[in-house]
Amino acid sequence: MKKLIVLFLGFTLSTTAVFANNDDSVVTAKRELRLEIVKLLGNNEFPLTAAVAKAEISILLNSKNEIVIVSVKSENQLLEGYIKRKLNYKKVKVNTLKKMKVYRMPIKIIPA
Repeated sequence: MKKLIVLFLGFTLSTTAVFANNDDSVVTAKRELRLEIVKLLGNNEFPLTAAVAKAEISILLNSKNEIVIVSVKSENQLLEGYIKRKLNYKKVKVNTLKKMKVYRMPIKIIPA
């Protein structure tokens, strides 16, 4: 019985250590991707009708490390076209994210 308790305790501690391991590299890679997207969008060349234009983009990285726009959700059709034109098939330097996985990201464009 004592061996069974020790075995159970060892199993519990080992699984806790595995699940407690936080994957900071993915968080850092997503942050780097966000910074690259901001850089690709550049200064605001988009004519704003409101104080802030918002959109939510769904993107994936292909095997060539290019951003592929899956969808852009926004009330402003011009903003959707602007984001697609600026980001679609542009190369990024983020290598640690999974290829062909859809990532969602909110976008806010404010006056420059």
